[in-house]
Amino acid sequence: MHHFALWVEFDLHPGRSAAFLEAARLDAQGSVDFEPGCRRFDILQDPAVPDRVCFYEVYDDEAAFLRHREMPHFKAYFAATEAMIAAKRVAKLQVVQRGKA
Repeated sequence: MHHFALWVEFDLHPGRSAAFLEAARLDAQGSVDFEPGCRRFDILQDPAVPDRVCFYEVYDDEAAFLRHREMPHFKAYFAATEAMIAAKRVAKLQVVQRGKA
């Protein structure tokens, strides 16, 4: 079975990274704690460009990701961060091999 993955790149409005990261942490934690179909949710930040943040998310399948978007923690994250995002790029991927965590 190949898992469904997302790579999301955010360019944030200047000075919004701290608030964005706090909301993202709550969403990521809720995802791994309360969603059986969420296998991984990493938040990455470019130290040279603090207003650039990336998510790497892994789900059992695309249906699990769609369920994620209906969860209260995702809705809270989305409402809190929508105005902080200047640009967003999303790649939907298939995991063909997992490294050891």
